Amino acid sequence: SARRREIEDKLKQEEETLSFIRDSLEKSDQLTKNMVSILSSFESRLMKLENSIIPVHKQTENLQRLQENVEKTLSCLDHVISYYHVASDTEKIIKEGPTGRLEEYLGSMAKIQKAVEYFQDNSPDSPELNKVKLLFERGKESLESEFRSLMTRHSKVVSPVLILDLISGDEDLEVQEDVALEHLPESVLQDVVRISLWLVEYGRNQDFMNVYYQIRSSQLDRSIKGLKEHFRKSSSSSGVPYSPAIPNKRKDTPTKKPIKRPGHKHDFRVKHLSEALNDKHGPLAGRD
Repeated sequence: SARRREIEDKLKQEEETLSFIRDSLEKSDQLTKNMVSILSSFESRLMKLENSIIPVHKQTENLQRLQENVEKTLSCLDHVISYYHVASDTEKIIKEGPTGRLEEYLGSMAKIQKAVEYFQDNSPDSPELNKVKLLFERGKESLESEFRSLMTRHSKVVSPVLILDLISGDEDLEVQEDVALEHLPESVLQDVVRISLWLVEYGRNQDFMNVYYQIRSSQLDRSIKGLKEHFRKSSSSSGVPYSPAIPNKRKDTPTKKPIKRPGHKHDFRVKHLSEALNDKHGPLAGRD
């Protein structure tokens, strides 16, 4: 009897547990159904949103691509239009010439050259091509004239006194400073070099080398004639052809200093420039 009551109590507990589990399963099934319903509704709404967003996204991409194309087109148009303004923008500078503003002048010539290349490649029948060509030729002529003017104005005859001071002297004389021979002022030399390089590279004209040769050889010839005249006068008066700038204080057996080579920096640049040209004009620098 006691055993039976114990079994009945256990059975009752098991039934209660089974009932609790059954209720929990039913609630879980209900929650699952509710969750499935919610997810289905969310999926449906998401599909509707996707169907409405995708066309908008595609349209936005198309608009962005169109905007980029428009910006590139405007940039190209601005670049092309700038070539049509080159003639009017640089005409005044070209007419006034490069004197005193060589840097700005060469910058304008670079713009004109680019405009010439553009019209030759893209619009050879354009009247703008003739305008920029005329400006380019006028600018080249102005640079050639400036080269001649610089060489003419700043190339000077070397006095016989300075020549003798440079090539001779006594070892026992205490000279405070070396005598320097300046062929051209440094600023002028820089301008001459820049103009020469431009004429060789862009002007495709080497006639300026003849100008350099004529002017410098003329000054050299006059310097030599002046030295010859100085020798003649010195020989007739004292018989000793030395520079009056050097005191007449000599030993019985004079020893001459090594011959100096003044203006070496200038001659090296001219030689370097002549070597960049053809062999026909290369030796001209050596004649100076």
